[in-house]
Amino acid sequence: MVFAEIPFKARIELKDNVVTVRGSKALLDKVNLLKVNHGKDPRKWPKQSVATGEDILINEFILKANSEFKFCYNHEELCHCRNVPTEKVFTSIKNGCFKTEDVSRTTMAGTGCGACRQDIDQLIEQFNKP
Repeated sequence: MVFAEIPFKARIELKDNVVTVRGSKALLDKVNLLKVNHGKDPRKWPKQSVATGEDILINEFILKANSEFKFCYNHEELCHCRNVPTEKVFTSIKNGCFKTEDVSRTTMAGTGCGACRQDIDQLIEQFNKP
């Protein structure tokens, strides 16, 4: 099974070669359009231009389906001053925080010594590219 999710908000899952989607109508529409235009196999879907967190979620799912998903930051905790896990920062990006200041405001990451702000910038940049 392969999945990508925004906890308590959206989930795309591939199980037994069937893609299921839970989330907003916009997410459902985007996934259905990919199925119509590129087939039901997410390994054949193109990565999306990023305008929303849903696009990041779809790209994460496509990369995971192709065994190509990898964070540019490889530690469990991204902000050591505030004890903020990397996954929490990534979730905030998928929820639409596309600026370091927005991530900091929602997660508290980068609000201590500031050393992790460059790592936050890298995550935002990595997942906002098609």
